[in-house]
Amino acid sequence: MEIITLGNCCKNSKQNHLNAVKAAQNCGITSEVKNLGNVKEIVKYGVMSTPALIIDNKVVASGRMLSVEQIEQLINERKNKEKT
Repeated sequence: MEIITLGNCCKNSKQNHLNAVKAAQNCGITSEVKNLGNVKEIVKYGVMSTPALIIDNKVVASGRMLSVEQIEQLINERKNKEKT
C-alpha cells in the first residue's frame, strides 16, 4: 500500500503527515509514508488545497487535516477493498 501526504508548507500539512505515519504504523503498514511539498507534483494529483492524503494513487482527502483515527479508517477501508 502506498500512502502519500501532500503539502509541507504549514503546520496542518506537517501534522497531517505525522498523523499519517502514526496511522500507517498502527495499521501494520511497513512501507514509508511519503510527503510531497512541490506544488507541481501536488497539482498532478488534481489537488488544489492542502493538506491532502493519497492512498494507492487515489485522493482520499484534501483541504483538511485528518486525525490518526480518521486515517486509520481510510487505510482499513482500502485494505478491505483489496481483500475483495
